[in-house]
Amino acid sequence: MRLRPAARSPGARRSFLIATLVLLTLGSGCAGNYRMTVAENLISYDRPFTDAAAEVVRKDADMLCRDRSRLAIQVSNACDMTRCFTDYQCVTKSGAEIIVR
Repeated sequence: MRLRPAARSPGARRSFLIATLVLLTLGSGCAGNYRMTVAENLISYDRPFTDAAAEVVRKDADMLCRDRSRLAIQVSNACDMTRCFTDYQCVTKSGAEIIVR
């Protein structure tokens, strides 16, 4: 007689997937992912007022834009004593030359 593995209910599978996503989301916060929104070619960040967080955000924007074969240009940075809101725009090389001029 062959024993079959216990069949899992769809509810148990859904709970497992939700728990996994929650753990991944919480873990990514420890890695310094401060991304708020990505809309078209604009990436907005809400980050702590530290140089380390600014570097993490810059590298993340560079990586996202590089995946689109574009360059990341910082278009705004507004800070108070504890938080910063920084926006980057992904532009083509020819678009970057126009912006830099």
